[in-house]
Amino acid sequence: MASRETRYETVPTGVGRAVTSRVDDDDTLRIEWPEPDDGKILLRNTETGEEHEGIDLSGLAAGTWTVSKHGAPLVTDDPGFSLDGLVAYAGRARDREIRAVRSPEGILHVLVREVGPYVEVARVCPEDGMVGVEGMLAYGEPRPAARSAWLVAVARKGPETAGGGTVRGRRFTGKVPIAQLTEGQTKRRVFWDLFAEIDGVRLPLAARLDDVTEKKSRVRFPAQYVGQVRVRPYFTDADSLAVACTIEEKTS
Repeated sequence: MASRETRYETVPTGVGRAVTSRVDDDDTLRIEWPEPDDGKILLRNTETGEEHEGIDLSGLAAGTWTVSKHGAPLVTDDPGFSLDGLVAYAGRARDREIRAVRSPEGILHVLVREVGPYVEVARVCPEDGMVGVEGMLAYGEPRPAARSAWLVAVARKGPETAGGGTVRGRRFTGKVPIAQLTEGQTKRRVFWDLFAEIDGVRLPLAARLDDVTEKKSRVRFPAQYVGQVRVRPYFTDADSLAVACTIEEKTS
């Protein structure tokens, strides 16, 4: 019978702990120590074994990289990010995201993944017969002058509709009337995915620049009604913004 070996991450002894370990918005790994330390930084890709020396991370391939110093995994007291830092990082056009993360054992890793422009949701306003959204254009080019945009709702395996919006710099705002989402609904439940349409390009609406997990079950927006149809925005399993329209049964 084949045996399966379980590998556990251990914290090396005799190695100083970093007090700061962040990826700045120019993709430089910034590490600060309680005392000066001149050792070289080495990153190793956990899948391919590829190695990278130094703190300039701009050429790293996608994947997870373990950070080492003095021949041992680097241990840090820093969680690797701040909410303000995540927003600042997403405020530059880029096609890859690089984050510093700390394992439960305190070991520093660098995560690299491909990204594309989207709108980071800052506020959702379900009121006055509208679903309103405010957000920030992340990982894309800002629009220097105010211009018209659209808040587009696309039903899964169904039609689409839209409401007006604007974009200026990185700030997007838009609203869609809930009456347009419920018009002619016969199915008990219909789900609409929301997008910002800017200059003819549709960008997802999502909330990713925070430390809130399981938003689908933990974040609950107020419901509105059109007749017997309950309309409620929600976050999907992928943290994208959507709207659920549900026909409620009549009660006697």
